[in-house]
Amino acid sequence: MRKTLAAAAAALLAGCSGPLVKSAITSNIVQEDAHNAYLVLNIARAHERMPMHFTQVNTVRATPGGGGVGTPFLGLDIPFGGAAPAYYALRPSLESASAVDTVSLVSQEFMNGLTTPVDARLMAYFASQGWPLPLLLYMFVGAVETYDSHGTLLHNLVNSPRNETFPAFSALVDVVAGCRLVLSESTSYEFQGEPFPAAKLADIAVVTAARTAGLVPVEVDANGNQLAGEPGARKAGAARYYRLAQVVREAGVKLDSYGSGKSGIAGAADCAIDGNMLQASAAPAEVPASGDAMASATGEPPVADTLKQISKALSTLPISVGGPGDKRRPAGNAAGKAAGPKIAPPDGDAGPAIAEARLILRSTQSMIYYLGELSRYQNASDATRIDPVAIRIGKERTAHLFRMQCCQPAPGAAVAVAVDYRDKHFSVAPYSDAGGIEDRSVQTLALLSLVYTLQNRSAAPPAISNVRVLNR
Repeated sequence: MRKTLAAAAAALLAGCSGPLVKSAITSNIVQEDAHNAYLVLNIARAHERMPMHFTQVNTVRATPGGGGVGTPFLGLDIPFGGAAPAYYALRPSLESASAVDTVSLVSQEFMNGLTTPVDARLMAYFASQGWPLPLLLYMFVGAVETYDSHGTLLHNLVNSPRNETFPAFSALVDVVAGCRLVLSESTSYEFQGEPFPAAKLADIAVVTAARTAGLVPVEVDANGNQLAGEPGARKAGAARYYRLAQVVREAGVKLDSYGSGKSGIAGAADCAIDGNMLQASAAPAEVPASGDAMASATGEPPVADTLKQISKALSTLPISVGGPGDKRRPAGNAAGKAAGPKIAPPDGDAGPAIAEARLILRSTQSMIYYLGELSRYQNASDATRIDPVAIRIGKERTAHLFRMQCCQPAPGAAVAVAVDYRDKHFSVAPYSDAGGIEDRSVQTLALLSLVYTLQNRSAAPPAISNVRVLNR
């Protein structure tokens, strides 16, 4: 008898495993479709310049058979009592009112994470995992700025189709497309107070107070300036002085070459300077996104020369990364005092040399709005229309960064994700390489999904991400 019951139980479990697996897969696909649709829906809202709203799927309940979502019930009517009908009845039903549990993401913590610029460590991580550098630059970087040694702003290339410098930004991305992005860090000091002799460090109260305030003693010269060499780089027998300072560590990135056999400045310069790309990008870089001709300033260097100069700066000079309005410390400001950028006036010659370059990083919210902005201009029916952004994948391949069809369904077109919003139909096509150019729209969505998940929580208020690209 026991063997019979065991065999029956085993047969029952074997019969249930298939439907249960199918049910689990169904719920996972439902979550996938919902998450992808949420992303595209907010991109569509950005396309329409509407506010964004965010929702998270917490639970998906699928039927054991995997045929849909819902919770099945099976009732059994048993005759009981003299007035009851003299028959048994089964009553199958499906409870689907709460098949999916969602929650609106409106907390201050979520919004802080959504609007905080991403850290350069995240961009460098994706680069180390093999993501195409042009895709990362378009998604993570909002602008490229260059400065001279006095902190004067020389160039400002904005990654936005509504800005007249967008073609120049695109050309610059093509120039550095063959580079490798690796993580680095820089350390600087923000000094507090006046210099003091080394003997004062023997006072435990002074050391304790400094640690409590988050400050460290840094060796300086008699005037309070940081020593030019390594700590301890002073004349033998000279008095030693210190100043208390706050340590500022900035994540950074640097460009390097893959296969040139060179490293550092030489290798990066090789990968960042491509004469063919510079010549091809010279003409488009002089045309704004609106399609109207842009008058060239008299005496300015050719666009190709300007891009070559900027790309060299990206390869060979310290590059900080921050955001609009961020306080920056120009080179040579030992005291760490902030100085606002100055716009360099037009000049008849090539102008001052670039001493520092800066990348402006986006937040996750800015990335979503950027893709909506691209869709708006790519689907425009007037003179503001632009072609889909093309990126270089290696030396031989070209791909579209992001294409979203609006505003009616395209008959016969393959669709990966589609939503309807405000009487318009928005759709994103699956990956393809038809026509000699790849469509990487879904890969861009995949990157956005990862960044969104990693950045949607924050314990601090929105701030400017400040990263320095180093040549070390």
